[in-house]
Amino acid sequence: MVKRWALWLALLLCTGCAAQQPAATPSSSAAAEPTPSASSSSAPASSAPASSARDQAAAGFTLVAHRGGSLVYPESSAEAFEAVSKTAFPIETDLRPLRDGTLVPLHDDTVDRTMSGVTGSPADITLEQWKAAHIKNPRGGAEGSPTTWEAMLDEYGGRSVLVPEVKDPAIDLAAFADSILRRGVQDTVIVQSFSYPVAQTLAKSGLQVLYLLREGEEPDPAEVRAAGIDHVGPNKSIRADYLRKLKDAGLTVWPYTVNDDATASRLRSDGADGVFTDDPWELSKQLHLG
Repeated sequence: MVKRWALWLALLLCTGCAAQQPAATPSSSAAAEPTPSASSSSAPASSAPASSARDQAAAGFTLVAHRGGSLVYPESSAEAFEAVSKTAFPIETDLRPLRDGTLVPLHDDTVDRTMSGVTGSPADITLEQWKAAHIKNPRGGAEGSPTTWEAMLDEYGGRSVLVPEVKDPAIDLAAFADSILRRGVQDTVIVQSFSYPVAQTLAKSGLQVLYLLREGEEPDPAEVRAAGIDHVGPNKSIRADYLRKLKDAGLTVWPYTVNDDATASRLRSDGADGVFTDDPWELSKQLHLG
């Protein structure tokens, strides 16, 4: 406990370190998840990693590296995660199962947009095929290497904040929760889902949970908090008064996906605790966080 407070104090004194550069759903309406817009950034530099999700949040406005910073590095690649691990930015990724059930970082329901050397649904891809494939570079440079959720936990669990999204309903939630709990790294993992029942189930398992909201959704904040959920990820179009209600209910609020300083500044002024962004290095410069 003394060690945890010492780490928290160190991060607090270094406010902005994270920005140093390179069962029924609560009543609401729904809309599709947006596609991130394009941006550019200089080569990122490193900063000290966060010791836990709460410690990192205490350091200031949190910039979550969406898909590992997909405007800078090959999306959800081992290279992207390694680069983000050298900062205090939380590492965000989506998870889907391969043919044998192995969970891998992948947003789409096929690999065609982001990968080369393999095609189709991950459910039809073997682990050997996955490891032999490559991930396209958004800047046309060297391709990236695919990895797995277990490898991410082994490499970064306990030393970086991981923010995985349970993307596929075929994922075994009990086994997924166990992959985190048996390593004892639940204080540095925040699991996310657009499904309220899934979010409830994961919260009951003892994990930190972020409930994602589609554009226009405004579930009752008190009900969400009472379900054991501690984070909410609304669309960046969230109304200021509803954001304040989420905060008043004791929820940490990280809107998605923000790649410009005007939107980030507005949300920060409205009370958001951070944002998901495809280029945390560039956004940190725009917001003068480091």
